[in-house]
Amino acid sequence: MKEILAGAALGFSLAAPPGPVMAVMATAASRGRSRESILTALGAISADAVWLSLVTLGFIAFLGNHPRAVGGLGLAGAGLLLWMAHGAYRSARAGLEESKLRGSYRLGLLTVLTSPFSFAWWMANGALLLATLGWDGIAGMFSSLVLYSFVITYAFGWMGARFRHTANAIAYVSVAMLAGFGFYVAHRSVQLLAS
Repeated sequence: MKEILAGAALGFSLAAPPGPVMAVMATAASRGRSRESILTALGAISADAVWLSLVTLGFIAFLGNHPRAVGGLGLAGAGLLLWMAHGAYRSARAGLEESKLRGSYRLGLLTVLTSPFSFAWWMANGALLLATLGWDGIAGMFSSLVLYSFVITYAFGWMGARFRHTANAIAYVSVAMLAGFGFYVAHRSVQLLAS
């Protein structure tokens, strides 16, 4: 039971900080598109499950010895983040009714699979997590990620329904976050490719 609770706390700590997936979820949920927000989150959680699988197979250790491969993956991720920022900006300008930025399971999945941050986290912590918390801790972590996704989706939905301007404010914050992450990931990826 202790391992499950520790894993759940870890999952919450991973989900809570703002990031690209959260930006898309917040935009969708605050505009009344809860299903879209949850599917985006589930895509991201599935990508974490893929990274976990790669940890158990030892593939991440292989990537750790090939920084240029990680750099190429990162450039793809940066392109995706900047594309998402562009969509979020167009949505914010168009207003609530004309949103073009759409979350999806595939978007959440690709965002996390192409993220050097996710790669680095699983590379640094994946094996340790398995060794210390075991599969009970992993189950607790993924359970809390799913629960958090539902809670945050409906919290943003509640705010958006009560405060009409919240959705646009969230959209502009999302633009800044997505673009910032995109440029940072691109910068780090170029450094890896140059090494």
